[in-house]
Amino acid sequence: MITIHPTSTTLHLFPGEVEELLRQLDGIGFFDDAMLVGSWVMPLYRELFGMPYALRTLDIDFAVKIVRSATSLRSDVERILIDLGYLPSVSQSGIQRFSRESFTVEFIAHRRGGRNDGIVLLRNWNLTACPLPFVDILQRFPFRADLGTFGVVAPLPEAYFVHKLIVCQRRRETGKRDRDLEQCETISRKIDEERLAGVMGAVKFSKPVIQALRLSCAAIDFPLQALGIL
Repeated sequence: MITIHPTSTTLHLFPGEVEELLRQLDGIGFFDDAMLVGSWVMPLYRELFGMPYALRTLDIDFAVKIVRSATSLRSDVERILIDLGYLPSVSQSGIQRFSRESFTVEFIAHRRGGRNDGIVLLRNWNLTACPLPFVDILQRFPFRADLGTFGVVAPLPEAYFVHKLIVCQRRRETGKRDRDLEQCETISRKIDEERLAGVMGAVKFSKPVIQALRLSCAAIDFPLQALGIL
């Protein structure tokens, strides 16, 4: 895993509430099995990779690895969130959320194939996660940002880029799809071609997924050749 160390400009990238949440999670080793995903990776990309983007969401998402053999509690993340002032709730579909003021925290996990596995129970963290496809693209390419008093693990921009190119075509809400494409366009201006080739070479894509990549690339005027797609 790549580790990026801080400079004077990479400290305090997040609002105080978010920084405290990340610090608490890092302190219990949560990022050994998890990573920050979703739009909150963009402040990291802005400062560490030179990809400017104005964040416009307060949803904080974490992708957590499913450790099948983990049956005992490693740390009670639910209790940590509650102690930080987050109120737990469960949606009608069974998705667990934690809310504090305008922030909402959710957890996702990789869903294999087309199966709908329901909610994933993460006993080692006392959490439930929503299984979603293509999360493994993010999890295969992590980096750790050492931000001085704490660190956070996130996907490399090129993995996030490919992931968003795919999932945005599955969005029902136009606003979310447009935001995904906007983030992809931002990343595309500073993308590392070698890392992008590594991401594309590590995953076998179905025909429908390749079509999604084609549509998204057309929407942001990104060359398919850069993805290795002819």
